[in-house]
Amino acid sequence: MEKCITLGAELTLYQAASLHQQLLEASRDAADLVLDLSQVSEMDCAAAQVLLWLLARQQGQQRTLRLSQPSQTVRSFIRLMGLGALQACLESDDGS
Repeated sequence: MEKCITLGAELTLYQAASLHQQLLEASRDAADLVLDLSQVSEMDCAAAQVLLWLLARQQGQQRTLRLSQPSQTVRSFIRLMGLGALQACLESDDGS
């Protein structure tokens, strides 16, 4: 079963602990996760670390993680930081 979670506008150090907890709980309940990142207007390394942790967790359990509708902020951050593992999870502009 796939579960979709819409994340808020800010994904920074200040939200990292609650984001981690939210995603941990969601990963317990669903086989595959889809994160809607369309509302994200700010992102930093702490949030990226949480997303990388989630990706490793999902892969370790043979589950998938998709980053859906990433905002330009998310796309730029992932590209600039060279986060290839997360870039591979990004949906293309056509939704695939």
